[in-house]
Formats: sequence, C-alpha cells, structure tokens
Amino acid sequence: MHVLSFISPKYIYKTTKSVRLKYDLPNKYLFYPAQFWEHKNHKALVRAISQLIAKLPDLKMVFVGSANNGYDSLIELIKKLGLQKVFIFLDQVPDEQMRGLYANARALIMPTFFGPTNIPPLEAFATGCPVAVSNVYGMPEQVGDAGLLFNPGSDAEIADTIYKLWTDDDITISLAKKGYQKSKDWGQTQFNQRLLEIIKLTIGEN
Repeated sequence: MHVLSFISPKYIYKTTKSVRLKYDLPNKYLFYPAQFWEHKNHKALVRAISQLIAKLPDLKMVFVGSANNGYDSLIELIKKLGLQKVFIFLDQVPDEQMRGLYANARALIMPTFFGPTNIPPLEAFATGCPVAVSNVYGMPEQVGDAGLLFNPGSDAEIADTIYKLWTDDDITISLAKKGYQKSKDWGQTQFNQRLLEIIKLTIGEN
C-alpha cells in the first residue's frame, strides 16, 4: 500500500467574475461547502454560532451543497434558534464559481466527522482562504500547521474556533499564507512524481 495524497481540482485555479455580486454575498462570511449529510455536522456550526451571536452580531455563514438526510433538521434548528439571517444557502454551484467563494470568504470551517474525500481544505489552500477543520480522520495530517484544528463533537471548541477566525486578523493572515505555500509544495507536479515512484515500486523497477 502506498500513500498518494489528493491535490486541488483544476477548476479551483480558474478565475471568474465576482461571485459576491452574483450571489449578493456579504463582505465577510465563513464558508462550508458540503452536501447536507448528517455526518457533515452542519448543526454543530449552528449551535456554536448560537453561543456567539450576541458577541458577533454581524456573523454570517455561507453553505454550499445539495440537500440530503441532514437538511430538514438543520433548517428546523436554525428556525428554532432564530438564526435565519445568519445562514446563506446557495445549494449546488458551478465548479468554476468555487474559487471566488473561497477567495472572498473569511475562512473555511469544516466540522465533518469523517471523509473520505476531504477536498475543501485543499481548495481553500489554493485560493488563500484560511482553514479550520476537525481533528479527526487524517485531517490533522492533511493540513499540518496550515489550519486550526478542533473537536467536531464539541460545540464549545467550534465556537472558540469561529470566534478566532472572525476576530483575529493575525491568525487568518498567517493561516492563509501557510495554506497557500502548502498548495505550492504539493501540486500537480509533485503528485505526478509521486505517482511515478509508486508505479516503479509496484513493478519492481529501480
């Protein structure tokens, strides 16, 4: 068995017209692109934000993804907590618009419980978007020191992470720089070289 880490998809490097105008987005927002499966843990973000909204009344969160088994209960929770004005739902969006959504975001925050293909952190790195992810399922290894890590089962930890991302410019600037450099250190060229190494090892070529 050989490890061949993912790289960002090619579409994330394409430039597009302003998505902020297209989708009427706020100047500042957190971003989470994921289908609405229960294991993607959207409701934890809602509960965490409910703890913060008194201190951060301008907080906004943009969700991108198609409705699945976690969608209806998520909407119910948002309504129950009176947070309808905080969350913006864009459903599915064309691939070519994803770069703009990342680039304009304050940060990506991803509280998923598991993968298997956690591409958003890689997309965020490539666009200079700060990253915060769950500390499970290989994601600490994936992001290294280029992302904040938190327990996806702890609303308090998620709230603390959101607060840092929203209020601390030094943290977000540092994360953006580290993530962008990480995307440069592991891109298509490095992926191809590693794949060739694996092929040679597999067929026994020195």
